[in-house]
Amino acid sequence: GTGKKRFEQQIEKLEVLYPDKARGVAKFDVPMAHMLTAGADFMLIPSRFEPCGLIQLHAMRYGTIPICASTGG
Repeated sequence: GTGKKRFEQQIEKLEVLYPDKARGVAKFDVPMAHMLTAGADFMLIPSRFEPCGLIQLHAMRYGTIPICASTGG
């Protein structure tokens, strides 16, 4: 993982409760990121600092709704 352990544990609980609807991926892999983005209904991007975030542009390209924080940049 690359984030706080408590958040990863919360995602793991959601995976158990909703095995066919929730999935968490704690490591970054480019091909997997494209597949997840293309297959998602929405993407949560709670960045605190993002001077030029491309992930929301990728999400829009695939028709996935990006839900972002207003960080400026």
